[in-house]
Amino acid sequence: MNMDSSLDSDLLRYLSGNSPLLQDLINMLPVPIFYKDRAGNYLGCNKAFEEFIKIERAQLVGNNVFQLFDKKLADIYHKADKALLDKPGIQIYESVVRSTKGDVRYVKFHKTSFLDSKDEVAGLIGIIFDITAQKQLERKLIEQATYDYLTGLYNRREGLKRMGELYELAKRNYQPCVVLMLDVDHFKRVNDQYGHQIGDKALQFIADTLRQTSRKSDVLVRYGGEEFLLFLPNVTDGNAIIFAERYRTTLAEKAMRLSKNQQLHLTVSVGISNYRQQSLTDLIHEADIALYEAKNRGRNNVCSY
Repeated sequence: MNMDSSLDSDLLRYLSGNSPLLQDLINMLPVPIFYKDRAGNYLGCNKAFEEFIKIERAQLVGNNVFQLFDKKLADIYHKADKALLDKPGIQIYESVVRSTKGDVRYVKFHKTSFLDSKDEVAGLIGIIFDITAQKQLERKLIEQATYDYLTGLYNRREGLKRMGELYELAKRNYQPCVVLMLDVDHFKRVNDQYGHQIGDKALQFIADTLRQTSRKSDVLVRYGGEEFLLFLPNVTDGNAIIFAERYRTTLAEKAMRLSKNQQLHLTVSVGISNYRQQSLTDLIHEADIALYEAKNRGRNNVCSY
């Protein structure tokens, strides 16, 4: 905020002198407004700020962020204020605000510094824009683009992307990795006998079981329909069959409850492909071939390429 010194001096007096005219003016504005001195102490705010933060102006004036907010947020606000006061101008950034009642909002700060009559930085003025709804929409869109809506696992596009990243890491560091392709046995019978609603619940049941059985480092993907693709980093050829059998036996031994007196038993066939310098595309293709071999051997089976 670049002003002549007389205007700066008037502004500083207005902000620190509790001018009724200024207070009436900013109270008319619907967005939260606050202003601080060079030391970071609040000089005042408008009515919208009081309602947003849930604090009365009298409780605010004279205090700094460390006296009003939890330390984690206060550190963020203080660091941003210091950067603006050390390098005067305009500052815009996104952050989180937690009211005195615990309400959390995503906000965008628009702040500017102002000078005193000696052309020295005297403080700052800030406006808060509530972007919570925008952030929630962004998060929802990201989730829809990343995760399968039914199972909560990675969808095919995002899953292949994550697998590609781990594949390149394994290749670069000469580390072993394994790709598993799982397919639910006789899934059409489930849909035909119990209906698609139970079929959807069955896929969710399988996805939950895979999550509970896998490691945090594993990538789990709903590849399509009743097929699941798994990327297991740092698994050797000798251990691949152990991991695959763990998934198979866990699912085979775990019943899905349909009602008080009825259970559904599901099994999967698993194809394994071990990394031997081939491309990720070839790894997946080999796991797919092995999967169909497992099905040809009677299902509820594990087969390596």
